[in-house]
Amino acid sequence: MPDKNPSVSSNRKSAAVIGGWWMWVLVGILAIAALVVGYKSLGPKVSNAAPKGNPPAIHEPALPTRGFTWAYRAYDLRTGHPQYFTRGKRVTVVMLMASWCLYCAYVDKYVWPTVIHTPGLELNLVDVSSNGGIGNPGPKTPAFSGHDNVGSVVNVAGMRRVMHRYVNRFHLTQTNVHVFVEPAGMKYWSVKYFPTILFVSAKGKVTRVNGGITPSQAQSIIAGILQKE
Repeated sequence: MPDKNPSVSSNRKSAAVIGGWWMWVLVGILAIAALVVGYKSLGPKVSNAAPKGNPPAIHEPALPTRGFTWAYRAYDLRTGHPQYFTRGKRVTVVMLMASWCLYCAYVDKYVWPTVIHTPGLELNLVDVSSNGGIGNPGPKTPAFSGHDNVGSVVNVAGMRRVMHRYVNRFHLTQTNVHVFVEPAGMKYWSVKYFPTILFVSAKGKVTRVNGGITPSQAQSIIAGILQKE
């Protein structure tokens, strides 16, 4: 039966309209929330966990305050087993690097060949980045004009495969060059720059260089160490 009071009928219609409007607003809010949650779930997931398939972590003693220790092991490129660094009779060089880094590639291609034949020198290269890829060193001059080539995350076995290619590409086959991989090394050595190079004298004094160096800089550092023997 029709409502005989027009004002009452109008109020009911207004209430219905308002109720329907709020319903659609609520539906819209819920839809937007669902889209935001779904979008976030598609984004990159950051994890500190080692890539699947890595062998157990190598547990080492705390790094001494002087910033270097011989009681450190990394996975040897040839055997895949943990090994200590090889000490030089006069100077030991440890380069903490990333295979994808242009500065590391530059140093390995152009710098080490100028000093590698120094009597009593041993060079230890340690890839501490679990991203694959091989950096482009660019030309010798101007220095560091190549580019990075960051690859996907790989496990220790994958790092070894990348470094085998890296060694062949940059002809790092001298008997006093020793190559390792160890993704935990970045945190252990507090690496903030690629490369981080440690020059250790026979007496144990450490010179730490953050970033790439040129051939003349490497020659100068090593000459300075040898003069203080």
